[in-house]
Amino acid sequence: MTYSMKQEKEPIASWHKNVLVITAVFTVIAIAMGGILCVTQSIRSCPDWPGCFGKILPPLEPSPILEITHRFFAGMSGLLILASLVAGLLKKQPVFSWLVLPALISSFLVLAVSYFGAMVVLHGIAPGWAAVDVGSALFLTALMVASAVIAVEMRKRGQTEIKLSSRSNFAKMVWSATAVVYLILVSAVLVAGPESITSCLGWPIYNLQVLSIDQRDMGYLVREVFSVIGLLFVMFMLVTSWRTQKENRPVMKLTNWVGAAFLLEMIVQVLLIIFGLNVYLKIVYTVTMSTTWGLLVALAMKTSLVENQAG
Repeated sequence: MTYSMKQEKEPIASWHKNVLVITAVFTVIAIAMGGILCVTQSIRSCPDWPGCFGKILPPLEPSPILEITHRFFAGMSGLLILASLVAGLLKKQPVFSWLVLPALISSFLVLAVSYFGAMVVLHGIAPGWAAVDVGSALFLTALMVASAVIAVEMRKRGQTEIKLSSRSNFAKMVWSATAVVYLILVSAVLVAGPESITSCLGWPIYNLQVLSIDQRDMGYLVREVFSVIGLLFVMFMLVTSWRTQKENRPVMKLTNWVGAAFLLEMIVQVLLIIFGLNVYLKIVYTVTMSTTWGLLVALAMKTSLVENQAG
């Protein structure tokens, strides 16, 4: 299947490209901060919203500071997404453009994620809605990363028309791996027990302390199956890329970054099993997963773009 989105007569301006890249980076940082709040159990350290204990600045304690820091990055991400949308519209981009549509959809998702964030703090939310919250945040990040990749490619090629092709087996493999990882991350909330870090962003952790409080039902089994499939997908995708994409330097560069992030997370998984749920290991674990997600989406986009350029 091939997609073509026509842009304006001139390639994207440098400042516009930079706005989209910065927005993508901030969205990844925002979900990483959300993961840090989760693994440190700091999500409700500020009992009100959007302030903290009725004030703008939080108490000088680790948990409230983490909470406000997350809100800052989430708020900045929202403003940058709005700026990206306005920039595209002012440049008279068509609505169905990679420079407008992702920001437009993300603007609505920001409102949804902000609402869920407020509900978590003020009242708490059911696991199903929590999964919607996580899924929305990840999808928002994927959209802005995709838009940034397109913008960089447009600037580099000096082209006003960008095509994506996912016809090759390798491109399908990368997109399939991305989809499976998405399901793994979103489904975590549905199987986590009370206070379990399973609900935090990452692969399943096979630590006895975690396993003892998580649910044991069909949903848990399905997630385990998806986790194994996802693990095999990612590993096979990395090996295939290293073997078949050597001439595609942009793809190889991103493949190496995805591989490094994936390997680091697997090492942290082993350390968490050996040394227990050390808070610093948990932070590295969830930040690495957030980074892996952004890089995986970028790799999927870049694979399709380079494939189209080569063909």
